[in-house]
Amino acid sequence: MHSDAAITAARLNVVENGDLGRWAEQVSPDIASSWLRCVDKGQLANSLDKQLGFIGDVPGDPLTRVARAVVAQWSDTVGPVPATILVLDALAVVRCRHDVTSAVAAVLDTWPVAEGFSITEREFGTSAGTLALALGRPAMVSGPEHFHPDLVGLHECAAPVTDDSGAAIGAVVLVSETPVAEFAAALTRTLAAQIGVDLMAGPSTALTATSAQLAARVHGSGTFAIGAAGDHTIFDPRASALDGSDSAVLIESVRAALVDCRFQAASLTLPSGSPVEVEFEPVEVAGDVVGCVLVGTWTKTPAPQYSSALARQGAHVAPVGPRDYTAGMPLVGAAGGELGRSRNKALLTPMTSTRSELALSISERSNRLLTGEKGVGKRTLAVAEFRAQHPDGVIHPVDCSVLDIGRGDSRWGDTQPLASVVRSPSAAPQLLLLGSLNSLDAMGARQVDAVLRKLATRESSPLVIGCVDATTVDRTRPYAMLSRHFHGVTRMPSLRYRPDDVADLSRSILKNISPRHSLRLSLSVIRVLEGYSWPGNIDELVDVLGYVVAHKPFGEITVRDLPATYFRSAPRKLAPLEVAQCETIIHALYEVNGNRYKAAALLGIGRS
Repeated sequence: MHSDAAITAARLNVVENGDLGRWAEQVSPDIASSWLRCVDKGQLANSLDKQLGFIGDVPGDPLTRVARAVVAQWSDTVGPVPATILVLDALAVVRCRHDVTSAVAAVLDTWPVAEGFSITEREFGTSAGTLALALGRPAMVSGPEHFHPDLVGLHECAAPVTDDSGAAIGAVVLVSETPVAEFAAALTRTLAAQIGVDLMAGPSTALTATSAQLAARVHGSGTFAIGAAGDHTIFDPRASALDGSDSAVLIESVRAALVDCRFQAASLTLPSGSPVEVEFEPVEVAGDVVGCVLVGTWTKTPAPQYSSALARQGAHVAPVGPRDYTAGMPLVGAAGGELGRSRNKALLTPMTSTRSELALSISERSNRLLTGEKGVGKRTLAVAEFRAQHPDGVIHPVDCSVLDIGRGDSRWGDTQPLASVVRSPSAAPQLLLLGSLNSLDAMGARQVDAVLRKLATRESSPLVIGCVDATTVDRTRPYAMLSRHFHGVTRMPSLRYRPDDVADLSRSILKNISPRHSLRLSLSVIRVLEGYSWPGNIDELVDVLGYVVAHKPFGEITVRDLPATYFRSAPRKLAPLEVAQCETIIHALYEVNGNRYKAAALLGIGRS
């Protein structure tokens, strides 16, 4: 066995020279190959940067569910072992982490090595988990055999999790502060084998449990049952005799209940006109929902007679409340067709039409005026759309609110980047981005007008996009005289009308304001952020996430981490646009009997 000093010298030689040379005999061929891959993949350049790639959680991921159950059962049976257990998937993404000692956990937290983070050789260096995945057999990495110097105090052993064909679909890794004993190596092999067996048995277990619960719930001549487990549908004999259209509606219902985890009783009127009461029961295995059973009971009450407008909707729960959102409205899916779908998509996702209009203006080199509340991201959107079409283009941003208006015409020759636009024509596509045009006074507006007229006379004049921090163009303000230079006005919606953008914006902001923090947003936080009105738009979102970053260095952001002064007030009153959006969604849900997948397809928007 080679000394730690000799192995350390070999690793330093790879770091400095990029090859093992005469040191190759100090480590095993598997370790040597991994070290060289680390250098080839750029790990050497980033060897001091502890930023692992966050891939994200996979809702309902079978490996995560099975691994947690197996590790928890092992911990209860065997007792604590002074180590941390990690379970990786085939891409070296951590899907389960079980800590016993705080010392090992503290080292892993500094990277961090947590669920949803990738620990490939490119990001983590040499480790037992990546070796086991690459080799398809157990592996060990001890002390200085780790390529990264911060990991030399750890010792690892790993065993691959294999499928029926013997291919590695994951790995179980044991990380400790002391050299790995034979017991620990045997433990990883045992856990990996058990996880593999449970993974392969998962689909059949769900199907068996759903079939058993379905058989137990069928009773009486007026009752039938339908079960759903994964991609499988199970009928009891009475349900299999249903009319084809009735059967399709019930299958849709039980599958939607399973996907949405919505197990509530309902009254349905089937396409054949038969009324039925249905109950949805979850099927659980080891605490996880793996299937759903629909129990239907025929009712003797005849189906209620609705007006012609309601009759066109098909099967649905009887309307409640004083308002009828469907009265006098055409069917989106039938009569409206593609035109109705496009209209609804524009109403429910106003940002989509904004992007389309701006992209078309840029492609046609047509000057455009962007209006919208302050802080909605007008300039950011303009830059992004211009870069998408002209990656090598030149952008000249000008903030009109900070220009010196007291120096007369000479200021245009001294102010950058206006000077570069006026004096230095470029063959590459150019964008002159004028921000806060509404802040100009009469003198400033005239001078901007003179510059734009001069640029318009050139053969290769730049594209001009102006931004107004207001929802409409005020014809009484000085900047209104610049309207003749723009071929159209595009209104950018406020953040409160763009809930689908909040999650992506939040992740982008977190990455910008805290690139070295490994923070991720929980689903509950995303839902809270999407439901907030954001009167300060994106600037307010930046402030909120800045507060979170200052108080939480890494980990998953939960609702408790948000500022106490936010998200605690009474619900706000809906704006007119939001009322229209609400009515359109309700109308679509009526048409498809509450099925959110079909409603989203009719509206041309995402299910969320």
